[in-house]
Amino acid sequence: MAISMMEAYTIELLKTHPYTFEQIKQYIENDELHRLKETYDIDTESLKTLWNEQAEEMEQAFAGNYKVKFVTINGLRNLLRMRFQISDDQYELLPEGNGLQSLHVDPIIEQQIRAMLSSNWKVDRSGEQITLFV
Repeated sequence: MAISMMEAYTIELLKTHPYTFEQIKQYIENDELHRLKETYDIDTESLKTLWNEQAEEMEQAFAGNYKVKFVTINGLRNLLRMRFQISDDQYELLPEGNGLQSLHVDPIIEQQIRAMLSSNWKVDRSGEQITLFV
């Protein structure tokens, strides 16, 4: 499922504070998404739209099976932090500003990152480290 950067942020935020997919589904079905807005500054309309257009895929996205349609460098940094708890001090920015290098992740996390990135991103592994770049 391809989602926007903001939809990915929303899903990752809700997962960490901890809402299950079933809870979110109930809020959507009962038209109670306003409850989320009381705590978080999120676009609940996008959740409703995702549900109405792709309910089955939304559950997969909530499980982490999504591709972000267009990923910026700052968006990538935020998603690495939100989804994988990878902080800025765990990698270096490429001098050209078009990617990250020296990131130590295991092959499972690497696969999840590859699956999440839009097609304009490349991932290279060199030993224990990966480089992500446009």
